Amino acid sequence: MMLRQLTVGYTSYRQETLAGVRNKMQESECVVLEEPVTPGFEEMLRQEMSIEDYLMLTDFGFPGFARKQCSLLQDMYSQGIAILQIEPFLDELVAIHEFFASGGRPVDIPAGSKSRMVYDCERTWTSRLLSFYKQAQSSDFFKVIRSVQAFARADARKEKMRDTMRAEALQDLFGQYESLYVEAGYIHFTLLAQLHKILPPSARLKTFYSLQGFFRSRTGRRQLMGPGDTLTLIYTWKPEYSGPRADLLAARSLIYNKVFEKEELADESESFPQSSDEISAVQMAECLNLEQCAHLYPQIRSLSTGSAVKTVHDYLLRIRQ
Repeated sequence: MMLRQLTVGYTSYRQETLAGVRNKMQESECVVLEEPVTPGFEEMLRQEMSIEDYLMLTDFGFPGFARKQCSLLQDMYSQGIAILQIEPFLDELVAIHEFFASGGRPVDIPAGSKSRMVYDCERTWTSRLLSFYKQAQSSDFFKVIRSVQAFARADARKEKMRDTMRAEALQDLFGQYESLYVEAGYIHFTLLAQLHKILPPSARLKTFYSLQGFFRSRTGRRQLMGPGDTLTLIYTWKPEYSGPRADLLAARSLIYNKVFEKEELADESESFPQSSDEISAVQMAECLNLEQCAHLYPQIRSLSTGSAVKTVHDYLLRIRQ
């Protein structure tokens, strides 16, 4: 058996994506999820464990999405579609945490090993994130900007390592299935580049964007990204990128992150509540220049999402008058 078609499905982990994703997944013999191996997964697929019991074993960031996705996966599994969890970077990270929990120390992780590479990458990423949290309250807006950029660069390195490790693991499936659907978060474009390099000549590589229809009709884009994700994606290909646009994207990301609702919203699939909110947040941020972001950020950084939205909305109305 030789792989003939590989579909990379770019998606967000929102309940409103599942209907479209389901139809595309069912076209393949095997679906590969972008998640580490979790306890009880096989038992849940075989319906030997309830979905609720399975969800209790792991901390899922979006429980509503996870619950509905599990139901979808059970149905596809019953139809004979293979369902796999392949995310080796996160698997390695889990193993490192377990190693530390059993008494291991960072110094005990062998130099040059895959565990060491993952540990060093995650340590740098965490350090940059903590540095941003520390700088976020600074009165010097450009210090905040620099901390955003440092974190985005670390995030880009991490995502690139994740994609490289995942592509290598996916290659093991090329001789087992004629068609694969690979789930991917919406900024994992280096995964696509890596797969292009190793795809067998017999196979066709396709992309699928889970919310393309919704976003295209409202924004003209097949996919929408906030300014922070845009900056991270640029750093993925150009790590040393700098200048006015990098500063503006970092500044806008500070506003976007305050006006975008990060909590999982109730499932109203037909109205696409989270994607609609994302469009609104991106449009708000894109209306602002660097000086306006610098003016607004100190006013909204300690506000709730709702209050931040109102503050930015009122500000935009004033400057347009």
